[in-house]
Amino acid sequence: MIKEKVLVNKLMGKKVKLVDGSEKVCNVVAVLKNEETGEIKAIPGANIVTNDGDQYYAEAITGTPSWTVGGMRLGTGTTSPIKTDTDVTTFLSGSGKAIDSGYPTTNDSDTDNTGAGVDVVTWRVSYTTSEANGTGIAELAIVDDIATPTKALCHALFAATLDKTSSDTLKVFVNHTVNGV
Repeated sequence: MIKEKVLVNKLMGKKVKLVDGSEKVCNVVAVLKNEETGEIKAIPGANIVTNDGDQYYAEAITGTPSWTVGGMRLGTGTTSPIKTDTDVTTFLSGSGKAIDSGYPTTNDSDTDNTGAGVDVVTWRVSYTTSEANGTGIAELAIVDDIATPTKALCHALFAATLDKTSSDTLKVFVNHTVNGV
């Protein structure tokens, strides 16, 4: 566990090679824990805030977003995310889930989130051993509706695919740094 977290700590904010072959700044981490063995894997990734996400954040600042975030969906697609995305490329059945209570937040106190900060908005979804089981998980999207999304806040790819079984729990952190220019 410590070795994995040290690696992700060194990667947060730096470029990582994603499953599509591109290099992007790491701002996503998936923490996969085997509940039987205690083994923990931390998989870095990177996301792009979509056009809908830009609109959401701009409207949220004024207190009047025109749409709400419904949750996260995982997928197996490896297509590069683009600004017009509204979902994952290839949805993993059973992976649509609401954002965890208390999120989004800033300065996240969860020690598994190695990308937290006072100017970072963190979104987290936690999957139990019976949820989102599948192989080749390569992507995520934070969407307006976990059943039939029409808008995505962001779309992300991981640096490696992950396999989640009924022995595993999974926490996924998506960090958006607010930069003043």
